[in-house]
Amino acid sequence: MTALEKEYGDAIYALATEEDCVDQVMEGLELAVGAFREDPGYLTLVQNPALPKEERLGLLDQAFAGTHKYVLHLLKLLCERAGLGMTAGCLEQFRALVYAQRGILPVEVISAVPLTPAQREALTQTLSARTGKTIELHSKLDPAVLGGVKLRYEGRELDGTAAGRLDALRRLLAQP
Repeated sequence: MTALEKEYGDAIYALATEEDCVDQVMEGLELAVGAFREDPGYLTLVQNPALPKEERLGLLDQAFAGTHKYVLHLLKLLCERAGLGMTAGCLEQFRALVYAQRGILPVEVISAVPLTPAQREALTQTLSARTGKTIELHSKLDPAVLGGVKLRYEGRELDGTAAGRLDALRRLLAQP
């Protein structure tokens, strides 16, 4: 995330908090990021300097008419500054601030096979008890994980995979 994405994310969060519309703004930002990912051609069109600025802003008005006004204003501002590609970073910062305020901890769980509902629940409860936060699990499958799981959260990685345990044992045995 760039400093500018962080700055814009902070600013729109401050506005949304002040006006008590955090959920609507987050929903609008998620919609915009999803639309830009789904149709990169649209993003290219809206950022095309060959189109007059009024036309580009009009396209945003049409596409995002139902979103919160703060989201639309941010998109227009980014468009004017040829920075619509920063929308995802703005959302990332916005979401981080919302999660911090609400005590939500996103956790990425990497495993070879999908976790069962019982495993997900047990993992969620254990992490919640340890961190004191509400856990939001995001699963990712990786066939290279032969057994166990790998967790990533708050810049940390906990490797409970078979390969990770063997590596830890190897390092322990290599110590004099």
